[in-house]
Amino acid sequence: MTEPTRRINSITSHLVSSDCGAPSTVDCSGTSALPVAALTQLLDHDNLQMRADFRKFLQQDIFVPRYNISLVEEREIALERLRKVCGSKFLSVSDFKTNPHRIFAAHELAGLSDGSMATKMTVQFNLFGGTVLKLGTAKHHGKFLDGIDSLDNIGCFALTELGYGNNAVEMETTATYDKSTQEFIIHTPSVLAQKYWITNSAIHARHAVVFAQLLIDGKNHGIHAFLTRIRNDDHSVCRGVRIEDMGHKMGCNGVDNGKLWFDHVRVPRDALLDAHSQVSPSGQFTSSISSQRGRFLKVADQLLSGRICIASMCLSACKMALLISLRYAATRRTVGPTGKSDTPIMHYQLQQRALLPLLAETYALNIALNYVKDKYAVQNRTEAQQAEVVQLCCVIKPMIAWHNERCGTICRERCGGQGYLSCNRFGHIIGFAHAGMTAEGDNRVLMQKVAKELLAAFGSGAHQIPDTKLSGSAPNLGNADDLFHLFCLRERVLLTELGTHLQTEMASGAKLFDVWMTQQSDLVQATARAYGERIVIEQFLATCRQVERSLQPVLSSMLVLYALQCISNDIGWFLTTRTLSLEAGQAVADAVRARCAALSPYALPLVDAFGIPDSVAAAPIATNWAKYNEVDNQGEVRGIKF
Repeated sequence: MTEPTRRINSITSHLVSSDCGAPSTVDCSGTSALPVAALTQLLDHDNLQMRADFRKFLQQDIFVPRYNISLVEEREIALERLRKVCGSKFLSVSDFKTNPHRIFAAHELAGLSDGSMATKMTVQFNLFGGTVLKLGTAKHHGKFLDGIDSLDNIGCFALTELGYGNNAVEMETTATYDKSTQEFIIHTPSVLAQKYWITNSAIHARHAVVFAQLLIDGKNHGIHAFLTRIRNDDHSVCRGVRIEDMGHKMGCNGVDNGKLWFDHVRVPRDALLDAHSQVSPSGQFTSSISSQRGRFLKVADQLLSGRICIASMCLSACKMALLISLRYAATRRTVGPTGKSDTPIMHYQLQQRALLPLLAETYALNIALNYVKDKYAVQNRTEAQQAEVVQLCCVIKPMIAWHNERCGTICRERCGGQGYLSCNRFGHIIGFAHAGMTAEGDNRVLMQKVAKELLAAFGSGAHQIPDTKLSGSAPNLGNADDLFHLFCLRERVLLTELGTHLQTEMASGAKLFDVWMTQQSDLVQATARAYGERIVIEQFLATCRQVERSLQPVLSSMLVLYALQCISNDIGWFLTTRTLSLEAGQAVADAVRARCAALSPYALPLVDAFGIPDSVAAAPIATNWAKYNEVDNQGEVRGIKF
């Protein structure tokens, strides 16, 4: 039995009232042989020593959650926490060149502690720092990059405008070159052109990467990035710059989101991040990228890695929600067969059915995210490899962010009134999920992009779906290979159906835009999800075959549970297409319930494998919640020993 599981059982024994008889805990007998350390290593995947050091680092008092505090305090605490992380050198913007996995690992671990700190981190290191690193040249690097690492040069990423979010390529902000002074004049021409939702800008940033339409002699050369001061060294706002605080939000209030306006702000010619496009002193424009759209995709490239960063942070929130709710389920007693409160709620199917599919999906998505990180980390990718990375990044972020929201909401509900207390963390988890569902690309819009790219690649033969077959005449719902076959089949059918609809409608005179956006939206979304779920199952299946034998049974069981739950979620398609018979469709729900019951004894060691220290979880119901309530704590956890 693992040490955290022993602690849970010890806690449980203290929570039993004298009239409840002998303690009745979740039975973990038979799970002691489960190698939790090996599971942790599997999930962590990379930078193992750095991750261990970061977990220990997060146990300092400064990272203890605070709740009843002002907006000003919350923002300064998030900044101070990030300063501590930067001071300990757990990540560097240069990691994008040398060790991208380290950047992603830092985001995942920061997400365990504070979603606001993690959000400020991803803007500082990925969006702002990564853009300066990749689009800048020697004159933008050196000491300036060092200042990004140390947080001496706090920056922001000014892409989104009030009127232009997903269609940022049509933004209005301009950067007009003045040959007489060799300066760019950055200007906000309208209300809709104000830079909007700009993290770090309201209070802390002195620098911004400003995206604007580059105008030279009246000709538009498309969107380019300019390194621009928005505050002086004394932190006063620069001349011509207007900054407005966006105030309180539904979550992540440690993040200082702002609005930026530029009134003919002049910046030197060297402000252009010119790795791919250059402007000579005389105003001659040259670029290694021929099209304006190609230039935009290049300058906005950090959104791609940003999706992995957000997925990493959201994955941590999923783990936190499950750790808290499953430990509480193991120790919270309710009415049992005798009428006494002597039975842990984890014994009941209601709790198992709600939480264990979420646990299986968290493992599945963790394994898939590791695969995406590996693909992204390949340097000098071919065109085909880059296309695959785009698809993977654009599908994994929505899948994990949506899962984050479900974990937060369902786990909170299954913890009852305790889940509603801020100190048990679900409020922050849910608020962060909603930020993740929108940031670095609206989830639904990203899924549209995935379907679009897939359809083009499928039609050309570039997108290959594995050729699989059943083990018998009908699917065996307990056989992972048979289940994988169903997902491959669904992806192929949906891609073919989507392509056929487009061809038929367009042959009848309909426009592609109208068919895609107003007639087949459901099919577009279903196609992208089918691809994502097939990738997740494919990687989970491959992992089950590669891991040490002691891990294979429990991982294989979770794989089957995840696949069955996905089928249950889309049972209408599987039945109406006759991919499953009515009898098989009816058996899916029974199979899910059976898997949940079988995995229930393993729930605690499986969440122990997330490697979250008690002091980092810092939720009373994840530890000794009776002891926490012995004193007047005012709903805070500072000073509480976990």
